[in-house]
Amino acid sequence: MKKTKIVIKNCEYDITDFKHPGGSVINYMTQGQDATQVFEEFHYRSKKAKAVLKSLPHVSIKSNEPEDKEMLEDFARFRESLVERGFFKPSYLHVSYRVFELLALYLLAAHLIRYNIIASLLLFGLVGGRCGWVQHEGGHNSLTGNIKIDKGIQIFFMGFMMFGDGSLWNNMHNKHHATPQKIGHDIDLDTAPLVAFHNNASKKQNALTKLWLKYQAYTFLPVTSGLLVMPFWAFYLHPRKVVRDKNVVQALLIIAGHIVRVSMFMRFAPANFSKALLYHFLSLWLTGIYLFGHFSLSHTFTPIVDKNENPNWVRYAIEHTVDISPENKLVGWIMGYLNNQVIHHLFPSMPQYRGPEVSDELILFCKKWDIKYTIMSYYEAWYHMLNNLNSIGNEIH
Repeated sequence: MKKTKIVIKNCEYDITDFKHPGGSVINYMTQGQDATQVFEEFHYRSKKAKAVLKSLPHVSIKSNEPEDKEMLEDFARFRESLVERGFFKPSYLHVSYRVFELLALYLLAAHLIRYNIIASLLLFGLVGGRCGWVQHEGGHNSLTGNIKIDKGIQIFFMGFMMFGDGSLWNNMHNKHHATPQKIGHDIDLDTAPLVAFHNNASKKQNALTKLWLKYQAYTFLPVTSGLLVMPFWAFYLHPRKVVRDKNVVQALLIIAGHIVRVSMFMRFAPANFSKALLYHFLSLWLTGIYLFGHFSLSHTFTPIVDKNENPNWVRYAIEHTVDISPENKLVGWIMGYLNNQVIHHLFPSMPQYRGPEVSDELILFCKKWDIKYTIMSYYEAWYHMLNNLNSIGNEIH
């Protein structure tokens, strides 16, 4: 039986029989590449992960010097300087503000049901999307720095306000983080036939799906993101995972979230059950548009990585994602501080609001090592994302 191995810090670990708590993402680092930086970034605050790693069967090896050895060493010094200067330390004030904001917006949306149902639905849609940003950061343990608290925040907002499962989100999202824009690995690219972000997605498409993809730039937000993906997640994919895991806490939060929102529509609109369900679906539709639309802005139009290519962690993060108006506070708020996507991919354990400060220093680092670091405006990002969908759709058709 062929063994599965992974290289971390000059040691080769046998993970053949190891069940990774984070899912199959670990298998994407078993092609001989050095997974040291990936491991350290994703397990920066986890003592348990480091202890588990030591317990795995391993042997010392003589690592081949990476092609970008000097650049990677310089990057390690850059990262260490950020740690020493406190960039990885959480801000409890910032976390408190974000949690309070979500609760306040939710209550305001509920209050407006009886006065202006359209405004209420828009706010519920906004709340759902902004819960997506907060639970996402909780999944990376970069909110408070306390893994249990961050996961607790994720579980609550993901369940009660987004009707999903935090563990499933983490499993799917970490696959993207480990191998952004890599064909066959990045789950964010494995979206055909609903939407195609690259040319290779055109394979094995029939005439009907090719016709659908031709107009994907127009259907991506209102139909694909809002009408198809969000309800599929909320009513099938995530509940199925909760049931399989027998996750009682997450299940209760999801059920409570649905019941409370539908009940508020029935009580305060007032509306019968059918109309209340319609309002509920409309709020989910708006959340899907807001959430998935913005998640697609930072990387879906960047260069694709072939299955057999294995760029190092630094080039992967910088050259296959973009930063969007890092210094613009309004854009930062709209995108839940994920507009600094390159920074986030380099340092997923860093509180995301620190991105603009790091961006200024990363510009100098990339100039020094001739690495393409792309920064664009919010409007440019929307243009490139939708134009890419339009171009790919036309090519496939």
